[in-house]
Amino acid sequence: MINMEKILYSKKAMFIIIAILFIVTLFTNYYGSTDIGDYADSAKYFAGDYSAKIRNSHSYLFGFIHAPLLKIYPNFIWFKITSLIFIFGIIYSVYYMSNKNKKALWLILLSPAVWYMAPWINPIQLASLCLLWAWYFIYKYDKTDKLRYLIYSGILVGFGWAVWNTILFFGIFLTLAFLFNRKFSHMLYFWIFVFIGLLPNLILDHFIFNFAFYTVIKTTLSNILATFLGGIYENSKYSLSNKIIPLILIIITIPFSFWRLYGKNYLKENYKSIIFITLSILLILINPQIRYIVAVIPIIVVLVSKEMNYGQFKKQLVISAVILLIFVFPYLIQISYGINGEVEGTDIRGVIQEGINLNKPFVRTTIIEDMNNISHIYPSKTFIIGNAADDYATLARHYWGENVVEFVSIQDYELWKNNQSILFEKELRVKPNIADRRVSWISGGIGINEINSVNYSDIDYAIGINEPVKLEGFSVIYKTNKLYVSRRVNL
Repeated sequence: MINMEKILYSKKAMFIIIAILFIVTLFTNYYGSTDIGDYADSAKYFAGDYSAKIRNSHSYLFGFIHAPLLKIYPNFIWFKITSLIFIFGIIYSVYYMSNKNKKALWLILLSPAVWYMAPWINPIQLASLCLLWAWYFIYKYDKTDKLRYLIYSGILVGFGWAVWNTILFFGIFLTLAFLFNRKFSHMLYFWIFVFIGLLPNLILDHFIFNFAFYTVIKTTLSNILATFLGGIYENSKYSLSNKIIPLILIIITIPFSFWRLYGKNYLKENYKSIIFITLSILLILINPQIRYIVAVIPIIVVLVSKEMNYGQFKKQLVISAVILLIFVFPYLIQISYGINGEVEGTDIRGVIQEGINLNKPFVRTTIIEDMNNISHIYPSKTFIIGNAADDYATLARHYWGENVVEFVSIQDYELWKNNQSILFEKELRVKPNIADRRVSWISGGIGINEINSVNYSDIDYAIGINEPVKLEGFSVIYKTNKLYVSRRVNL
């Protein structure tokens, strides 16, 4: 029988687990399922190695931070290395905050949420580390009334917000939970320092958009739209049918001992932390994405480890290990095989929803080889990429050569061809029931950047992924494994 107490104090066992985490993260071909382009593409763009127009829905700062690393060695493995650094920071921080409680160390080390996020190209790992320390400092402020802790907390929330825009909501929850019964001036100090922590993002936005609050406003509005209104498209990925599986996966990542914290005795002394975590979990459940839960799991582990007896700890450790294996299973497969033909790979949610259809070599590897081949046969060309609007980003992300002038979205080309410039627009207009002389409205939308150096009429080549591009006047002239090259036919 396994001696759990012996393992608990075994440094060798701990280092073996950490080594496995590093190996799985670095060797799996999985890089994440959501928003990869927002960070990988911007890093490549700022490194001067992105053959397309950049399109980013989130903060540019995380990609900007990684750009120097891509200049040293052009490979996205840097994101996995930094992810492991941030995750190790979370693990050690939980250990430190729990007064070096070995139970807390093992709980966070074997947390399914931590292993789930390890291979991702995403700022959530860094933002979660910032949020963990922000909570710790505001908790210290609440116990000691020392303003310096409030200042530290505000700065960390701000920097977390700078790299991951959703941290704004967690910052609001910290304010509601810990500052509702404090002086208004203290709340003001907190948010002043939040914006000081946000400065790196504001400064970068000022230089690239001439408006410091551009991504803050854009991402906040888009988050509200996606979370509470279902997104800008009818077939939104946030539909009810796609929520059930991630809801279940999110719930099982939360240590079962957490629910005991709502007991009368514990709740009385720690109600502010419980309020904060409750609000955060409710937000995550409204827009259920498994990656979000890693933002609060470290805080939960710090809290539950103090109240967990040895019997509860053993049960939780076994349960966490089983769930962890389920979460990591797709990553292990994707060390050698692709799953379901996905370019970026798939996670446990994708496996549950779509099953497992193995393919080898990995689709991304095939596309890279195909594009290298095409760029040598047709050098110094601009290509329209389709048939999906963002297929161009797939090729621009994974092509590291210098033989392509630019990858152009088929969506942009068709807008130009139809003499259009608006992708999406909404208007809120007041309709008075009286004879008012004035009427007010608010409008917004997404459109093509007027500053555009592409001469669409001169583009003679197009590439389709998995099928030929569906453009009038273009005919297939060359086919590789996954890509179809078409050329404009002179009519």
